[in-house]
Amino acid sequence: MSVLDLFNLTGQVAIVTGGARGLGRQMALALVEAGADVAICDLLEEEGRRTATELAVLGRRTLFGRVDVTRADEIEAFIGQVAERLGKIDILVNNAGMSSDGLALQEEPDDAWRRMLDTNLSSMFYVGKRVAQHMIERGAGGVIINMASINSLVISNIAPRHNVPYCVAKAGVAQLTRGMAADWAPYGVRVNAIAPGAMLTAQTAASRKYPEIMERIITNTPMKRYGEEEEIKGLVVYLASPASSFVTGSLVVMDGGTTIW
Repeated sequence: MSVLDLFNLTGQVAIVTGGARGLGRQMALALVEAGADVAICDLLEEEGRRTATELAVLGRRTLFGRVDVTRADEIEAFIGQVAERLGKIDILVNNAGMSSDGLALQEEPDDAWRRMLDTNLSSMFYVGKRVAQHMIERGAGGVIINMASINSLVISNIAPRHNVPYCVAKAGVAQLTRGMAADWAPYGVRVNAIAPGAMLTAQTAASRKYPEIMERIITNTPMKRYGEEEEIKGLVVYLASPASSFVTGSLVVMDGGTTIW
């Protein structure tokens, strides 16, 4: 088998949560370009339907569902729809999340803390365990990719915003990934996480309005730039494909070198 064949996802079915725009959209595009059929879900209905149309134009089966990934009933309905219409689920990209409100920790309301953890951490458990159960029952294994962050490893150094609730949630994603990998390896389900650094996405748009924050981020990045959205495409295909067949429980950092210092 050619090494390039190891990246071929023809015949695979993937779900990408938070797939309407940004990194989610790029990962959905990458999986389709590698041959997979892809279902996406998001709360952004108009953008989600537009992205689903974009995926379908590339010649693969696709569907969109408006899903709140913190609600079990909506998750289960969507997973059932994907399994019925596309036949199975081989790949899950657990990408849905929310950005930080940027408040100092002592000013963070309790309900905002709970919402951050539920959206950015617990949702990956809610969706992940249900897709894993489908994979286990099918007996054919599968792949789960969780969206972490370099804030799984370090606190945001963009004072006065340290984004602590976001950092705590993403640190939890890293450990949840390791736990999922440990529990589900016997069933042939591999689980890894991607930890991006500063990317040119809608989530970083707010901080990019401040030249001093942009300068600090670029100064602290050895490659001296933000990452482009499409730079995530190769990594997600690698982790979703047989090219990474002996990789599980890993947190793969793509940050232009930020965390080496």
